[in-house]
Amino acid sequence: MSNAQTSTTDHILTLINTPGPLSPEWAELAARQFTDTIAVLIAGATEPVVASVTATIDEIGGSARSVATGTAMSARSAALIDGTAAHALDYDDVDDDVIAHPSAVLVPALVAAVAARDTSGSRLASAYRVGVRVDRLLAAAIGIRDHYDIGWHSTSTIGTIGAAAAITNLWDLPTDQSRHAVGIAGSLAAGSRQNFGTMTKPLHAGIAASNGLLAAQLAGQGVTSDPEGIEGPLGFLSLHGAKNPNAVDLSTVSTDRPALNVKLFPCCYYAHRAADAALQSATHTATDITGVEVVVQPGGLAPLIHHRPQNGTQAKFSLEYIVAAALIDRRIGLSTFEDVRVRRSDVQQLLAKVLLRESETAPVGPAGSGGAFAVVIVHRADGTGTTVRVDNPAGHASRPLTHEQLYQKFADCTAAVDPEVARTTYQALRELVSQPSTRTLAETFGRLSARRSEEKV
Repeated sequence: MSNAQTSTTDHILTLINTPGPLSPEWAELAARQFTDTIAVLIAGATEPVVASVTATIDEIGGSARSVATGTAMSARSAALIDGTAAHALDYDDVDDDVIAHPSAVLVPALVAAVAARDTSGSRLASAYRVGVRVDRLLAAAIGIRDHYDIGWHSTSTIGTIGAAAAITNLWDLPTDQSRHAVGIAGSLAAGSRQNFGTMTKPLHAGIAASNGLLAAQLAGQGVTSDPEGIEGPLGFLSLHGAKNPNAVDLSTVSTDRPALNVKLFPCCYYAHRAADAALQSATHTATDITGVEVVVQPGGLAPLIHHRPQNGTQAKFSLEYIVAAALIDRRIGLSTFEDVRVRRSDVQQLLAKVLLRESETAPVGPAGSGGAFAVVIVHRADGTGTTVRVDNPAGHASRPLTHEQLYQKFADCTAAVDPEVARTTYQALRELVSQPSTRTLAETFGRLSARRSEEKV
């Protein structure tokens, strides 16, 4: 069979079964993304949505332990809670190729999966790489822009299958069981962008992590699925918007790029370019601003659906609020999205002056690049103003965080944890591929939530 005739599922199975050696670049990426994800998971653990999800878990004890709560439970329940916590603040990483947050699904799913089968840190990193690559392959097969534009949340849809693939690789499931796991995951995958700005949005990541694990468990116990559950006429690709699911020659798709975007701001990544530009424009007092224009590429406003936010969850998807807050406060951090700060009169007044539009061409800078951009134009009462364009915000794969910036983000996210426990955990994560036991590593994570709980008593 030629490459052009090879099914999407067979391409996925090739990535699962023959992943190739773990390069130093992928080893470093996996360590960085596990570090970043555990950090934002711990920070998000106190969000109301995590408490609500935790309240639905009624089992006592289990083989796994939730990183967010420190409580023993089933692996699927731990993945559900921790995936939700990892995405609760919208502070987790982004893959432009998938328009998704891969690690908020993959890291909790894999950490829960090792409770049943201990392995090495290097093996864990290799399975993570499989998940990222499967996500990218599916994104290419489905036509990710069309999939996203019709309303699917690819973190959840694509992420469910990517998590199942990563776990089947981690567990060394036979090829026939891996095929069934992928097919089962395709039937479990869902998630609507209509829920952006609500508690259900982070829940999508938790459900994807839990369902990816469930798919691998079911396949391992003999549950079958249609062998063409992904690419068949009624399969995942067709149902989720692929115009011609068998037209893409996946053998030409590059999935092995060891790069992801790490967030410096805890809000929708589509807002980061404008946020970066607004911070660069915040050189004077904001009281004399008469108007602000924000221009982005076509499709650049798609997830930013809340124009007059009244709480922090909505504000994460409000470009008007994010730009106004940046201009007034000259910083964007976790406190930016507290409900009381969102309702401040000065911010509410300024955000009403922020006008958004999409354009094929940026008002300033190079034209015709076809890439993403944001231009923030600030008008002031004295007739002066500023114009700043940002194509790739700080933290983008082309502008990666320094080790110092990554540690600072980790420290901020774990500020409620004993400093020595936080430092020890950070070091263990940064040395992920040299860890001999993932179960021991998971116990290290457990001390983060345990010490925080002690401080609350």
